[in-house]
Amino acid sequence: YYQEAGRAGRDGKLADCILYANLARKPSLLPSRRSEEMTKLAYIMLSDCFRYGMNTSCCRAKTLVEYFGEDFSHQKCLLCDVCTNGPPQRQNLKEEALIAVLHKRKETDVSSSMLIFQAHIYSMDSSYNDDIHFNSKDRRLGERPSLMTLVRSIREQVLIASIYDGHMQFQKFLTTDILWWRGLSRILEAKGYIREGDDKTNVQIKYPELTELGLEFVKSMNEETFYVYPEADMLLETKIDKPFSSFSEWGKGWADPEIRRQRLERMQQDRSPTKRKSPRKQKKRRGKKVKPDLRTSRGRLTAKLTKHK
Repeated sequence: YYQEAGRAGRDGKLADCILYANLARKPSLLPSRRSEEMTKLAYIMLSDCFRYGMNTSCCRAKTLVEYFGEDFSHQKCLLCDVCTNGPPQRQNLKEEALIAVLHKRKETDVSSSMLIFQAHIYSMDSSYNDDIHFNSKDRRLGERPSLMTLVRSIREQVLIASIYDGHMQFQKFLTTDILWWRGLSRILEAKGYIREGDDKTNVQIKYPELTELGLEFVKSMNEETFYVYPEADMLLETKIDKPFSSFSEWGKGWADPEIRRQRLERMQQDRSPTKRKSPRKQKKRRGKKVKPDLRTSRGRLTAKLTKHK
């Protein structure tokens, strides 16, 4: 990709660079005999490349030129997809951001719509002893709270809210998919509100930890908004209807009246006569004609009989 983009810059000709990737899988390095220091450096470069691809709001030419230590004299190149298509619409992710940065703290001073997630915040703190243990498995293993643990707890709280909360406050949250929350964690990490708590270098943040700047962000978010440009994986997750990975996920969805209504409507549409495909007519298979062997008496007799027919 760097070579194609650079070639277009040197000879003045346009180059269409398309990157195909499975965003459901985290980027990783191929096996190699690198030293520990070289592996760490390679992961940092891979992370920079991945963030470059997920970016939706900054000119790609500007990012590339500045990455290699040069100054970009213009704000836009007017050629890359970001410049030609424009950035996506900004979204106010205040409540989602607060959930992401407060997942390890007991004390919260946020809006009332966050109350349904208080149990999750408390359960992530090992010093807090409560009857609600959504992450009892992680507690027993003594694991640090990871981003996956956060998303799993959010899903459980969404299910509880869908059953017991008549106002459906959980619908304020855009999604409970890990792909979307990974994108949000990158945004928060880039702004300095959270950092990687793991000793290893990861392409995407795995164990988010709140920073001092993040604490100031929390204190100032009671009345303010948090408008950001969603990244590519966040946009992809909200646009594509993914099939349910298991029967349990399908069953959880029926607790939500809106999801139940949508599923019933789709089932009725699939059963409607207009959408039914007409059954394919089966063609009669004709057997292959085998020429009789004239070297045998049976073959010569067969040839004479077929000729009379």
